[in-house]
Parts: sequence; C-alpha cells; structure tokens
Amino acid sequence: MRELVLVIHILLGIIWAGGILFIGWGVYPVAARFPLNTQRIFLTRLMSHTHYLFTLAGAAVIITGILLGTVFGPLRSLETILHTSYGKHWIAALSIGTFALFWGVLVGYREMMLVFTDDYLWKEAEGGDRKPLSQELFRLAALESVEIIGFLVLIYLMVQL
Repeated sequence: MRELVLVIHILLGIIWAGGILFIGWGVYPVAARFPLNTQRIFLTRLMSHTHYLFTLAGAAVIITGILLGTVFGPLRSLETILHTSYGKHWIAALSIGTFALFWGVLVGYREMMLVFTDDYLWKEAEGGDRKPLSQELFRLAALESVEIIGFLVLIYLMVQL
C-alpha cells in the first residue's frame, strides 16, 4: 500500500509543480505573442480552468506526504518528528509544501486574476502604452517565483531523505 501512495504522491507532485512550470515557461511565452485581447481572454480562461486542478493536486500531494511520513512511515510520535533527521526533513517539507500551495492559491492566482481583469492595464496596452501591463506581468512572474523556489527546495529535501 505504501508503494501505491508513493506513486500517487509523485505523480500528483509532477502534475502540480510540472503543470505550473509548463504554464509559466511554456504556455505563457507563446500566449504573449497573441494579440492583446486574445492573450487576455486565453490567459484568464487558462488560469480559471487550471487553478482548481493544481490546487487539488497540491492538496493531495500534501495529504499523501503526511500519510507517507506517518501511517506508512516511521513518524509515530511528536518526539520522533522533532528529534530525528527524517522527522525534521518531513516537517520542513510539509511546511514548505503547505506554504507553496497557500501562496499559489491566495497570492499568485489572486494577483493574476486581478491583472487579467484590470481593464485599464489592457486598454492602455492596446493604445500603445504597454509599460504598466509589462510591469504588472513582471511583478506576477516575481510573485510566482516564490512558489517555484518552494518546489526546488522540496525536491532538494526529498533527495536528502
């Protein structure tokens, strides 16, 4: 049973982190070449659709990680969690994964949708002044970098276990 939960954990982790990376580094650069109105509609619909998938995948990664450490792993007491190397890595991974998920849901997605629905930014860009929109899109990339850094730290921690 542990192996099945581990496979599910890994696959959902790939969906969560890989999906976000693919959208950020694969889909978004292509969408940026669309006409502004098409770009805005496409990105708004894409984020609305994928947000729930990635949120569910991230939550399931956290839940399966908890199960792998406790029910199917060596962590049977708070003392074991706090005083073993495995326990410390596990609590760090749990904390970082939970932070990354909440950051993506409460900060990244919310800010993206605010930018994508801001008529002023898009009308200015269509009128020839792309600077405000470009600044906001750069800010979004910086905000999403927090989540990506979280994923990289998680991968590092998993390799250390």
